[in-house]
Amino acid sequence: MSDTEQSASTTETEAKDFFSSEKEPSSIKRSFSEGEKDNSNEQHAGENETKRIKPTSPFNDLKISDDSVLNTVKQRTTCAQCKKSVKYFCYRCFSVVGMDRSEIPYIKLPVPLNVIKHERELDGKSTALHSAVIANDDVKVYSWQEIPEFQQPERSLLLFPGDDAKRLDEIPRESFDRITVIDGTWKQAGKIVRETPLLQRMQKVTIAPRKTHFWRYQQMGENHLATIEAIYYIYREFAETYETKEGCYDGRYDNLLFYYRFFYNMIQDVYRNQKKGKKFTHRHRSDYIQYANDNDEENK
Repeated sequence: MSDTEQSASTTETEAKDFFSSEKEPSSIKRSFSEGEKDNSNEQHAGENETKRIKPTSPFNDLKISDDSVLNTVKQRTTCAQCKKSVKYFCYRCFSVVGMDRSEIPYIKLPVPLNVIKHERELDGKSTALHSAVIANDDVKVYSWQEIPEFQQPERSLLLFPGDDAKRLDEIPRESFDRITVIDGTWKQAGKIVRETPLLQRMQKVTIAPRKTHFWRYQQMGENHLATIEAIYYIYREFAETYETKEGCYDGRYDNLLFYYRFFYNMIQDVYRNQKKGKKFTHRHRSDYIQYANDNDEENK
């Protein structure tokens, strides 16, 4: 699975101080408008004002840990290992920075995850790296050109769509002991799979169609997920298929979306809170920004 073919042009100036000081990544850049007006003085007592309805979030029903600690981070921190200046986490060392590791959720995966990353997929754009921070004991990230010679590749599931890809409920649990995903654009991911004989020896697996909530525009359609979404859903379906009674999922892998939800909410807040200013890219679906009520629609 991959993230997207191209980024939304508007996200390139969205936020300051997101990841590296070397180059601002285009995945998310934060620029909250200062001096927002307090509308409370405009409301008159006794008048029947329309109550603002809190926008719905696609993550409301998930058991994702509180991420308020991320809002306390105001500047970059030097990674203790690689000495790079980063924010929230280091996307080279996959270590938490600016806060204690205990303040960030940890997940133990039922089977290890290998991420094969295309060299041209920028670290600052890669959502797959979230999994390497959250499930740091079970996730390995490899450059495409540096894939190791996996022992028994046929015992790995390759998460990639195709006519020969099966759903987990069609695959015996004892037939595999790890999962592999591809991180890059869909074009890059296809090339990696076609030109890597080792990957072709793996069992292909696919997941049920779902709607992406990725903020970056892509031309492939709304059922083409960001890599971290695909990773989350394959482990969710793993739980439903092999671990829980009658497919009753209990939220055990929801924290794989911990950083993803935080960045999603950041983007939503940026565009909802500004009255007249930057508009979200017109190329994305029209209802992507979840406004509080119909009156806010004019701000799209």
